[in-house]
Amino acid sequence: MPTELNETRVRTCKDRLLEHYDGVSVRAKDEVVSDELFAYLRTVVRDGYVGSGYVWVVRTPDQAAELSDSMGPNDQPDGARVLMILHRGSATWQVPGGSVESGETFEDAAVREVQEETGIECTVQDCFRLEHLRTVADGSDERLHTLWAYFDGRYRNGCISIQPSELNGAAWVNTKPQSVGESLKTRAEAWFDE
Repeated sequence: MPTELNETRVRTCKDRLLEHYDGVSVRAKDEVVSDELFAYLRTVVRDGYVGSGYVWVVRTPDQAAELSDSMGPNDQPDGARVLMILHRGSATWQVPGGSVESGETFEDAAVREVQEETGIECTVQDCFRLEHLRTVADGSDERLHTLWAYFDGRYRNGCISIQPSELNGAAWVNTKPQSVGESLKTRAEAWFDE
């Protein structure tokens, strides 16, 4: 039986989120990684990493910038849009977010990461998905636990300005990108088909 690392902390965080939000989809996910990656992840977990928060940020047409004089009369806002990002080295669109730091909630981390990665300020409205990730390696008798939380959010302020050390791009999209992250497929299909 493997030694469980971070299981209690992840369970506590997951329980808090499930008590606070209704109708959250919860998924347990097992992954096997290389011994080298596992050693790195073990160090990160032992240093306090519990997981990451991400936000599905929606901007409504009335929150878009005013059109410039050079735009024609038919160039009007065309509905709500979602903020999506493209990480360096990836062709898959995701939503912004990242690691929970010491003393932060998953919500606080998600909002901070959106601003750091994209320059966009947002608020968290709801939690729609939790992923409890259990990571093992063939050469280890340990299992690492982390939690990924996905929130619905609303645009508050700002213009896209990407963090170039992490991203190749970001955009407000109103049609489903060809390649969307696995954790977002159900949300994307439902939202873009509305």
